[in-house]
Amino acid sequence: MGHISTSVSGVKSRYMLRPMNVDDIPAIRVIFKQVFRPNSKDCNENFDQYFQKLFFDNPYYDPEIGSVVHENERGEIDSALSILPVPYVVDGQSVMGRLLCAFMMKPEASPRGAAELSLSIRPTEKTINFSDTAAPVSLRHFEAIGGVTLGAHALGWTRIFQMASYVATIAARRHPILGGWVTSTGRMLNPLFPLPPIKKIAKSHVTVKEITQDEAVSLIPSLLESYSAHPDWTEKDLHWLLHMAEDNRAAGALRFFAINDPTGTPIGFFCYYSRPNGMVEVLNVITKSGTERQAINVMLFHLQEEGYIAAQGRVDPRYLSALSQQSNMFFRHRANVCVTTARADVLNAVERNNMFIGGLAGESWSRLSTDFF
Repeated sequence: MGHISTSVSGVKSRYMLRPMNVDDIPAIRVIFKQVFRPNSKDCNENFDQYFQKLFFDNPYYDPEIGSVVHENERGEIDSALSILPVPYVVDGQSVMGRLLCAFMMKPEASPRGAAELSLSIRPTEKTINFSDTAAPVSLRHFEAIGGVTLGAHALGWTRIFQMASYVATIAARRHPILGGWVTSTGRMLNPLFPLPPIKKIAKSHVTVKEITQDEAVSLIPSLLESYSAHPDWTEKDLHWLLHMAEDNRAAGALRFFAINDPTGTPIGFFCYYSRPNGMVEVLNVITKSGTERQAINVMLFHLQEEGYIAAQGRVDPRYLSALSQQSNMFFRHRANVCVTTARADVLNAVERNNMFIGGLAGESWSRLSTDFF
């Protein structure tokens, strides 16, 4: 069995790492189904079309920084890592980010493939490799190659507005046979379990206004500049990204909102998926520095007044204090967030919780996270 040089990391192997190509997608689908959707009936050609659109038709596709596969000695793909390029700017300097998505290996395959895939994302000066959905096994791979774990980013928050309906919704999710009966019962019982309502902060005159995708595209870049490390999205990039996020109907209906000061000038933005069961998944809150508490308060007040049962989202550390001050708020671990890079400026931003990561700069909007079950 002869040696073959890897085309991605330069590591010598009897096997081979190489950039993923479109013709590999059917084989990737088989592995994805084995690893993530073993009981799926919908992981079919629709998966292939979406996977190509996400990883090969994105604005920054480049085989040198894109998805990677590992072949065994028979030339068969036994493991793969899907990667979405995300342009970043760090202290004014451009650097390419790589969002590491599905990390998968055939159940019966040698672990060598996964190990070599891990080596291919070792820290370098040229890129920022990151994941906001790393499983425990992936986390160990990250740590083995010198990756940094972002503890606070791994948390999820939930704010309940209607207690009985929330409990009923969780019960219906776990036991679908209960269906509408338990949901109706929850609504009837809500008055018996009242929760303190959210009130607007005294002397706060900020307001919420629903906006279009075009307006969101115009607003987001300027708000991101408060982070020393943040995506360097163009308008074209954001249109592609938000269109892909809106296409994730399994996650809900995506809505965009501006947070305005008393003069009507936007000082913040948030977006969320509204689900038929009355739950909300907040993708991001982005505001000007110093307005975090007002932004969280007015966002939650809006969600309460819209009649939602509960809202949840991922923690951005700069909003953790504002979230923690809310009653009926609880936190739990959602998923590991990791970064690998040799750039000191990025590591400094990570240490100071000054890197924008997760939400739109993450995987939660992708149909690979919510669909093809």
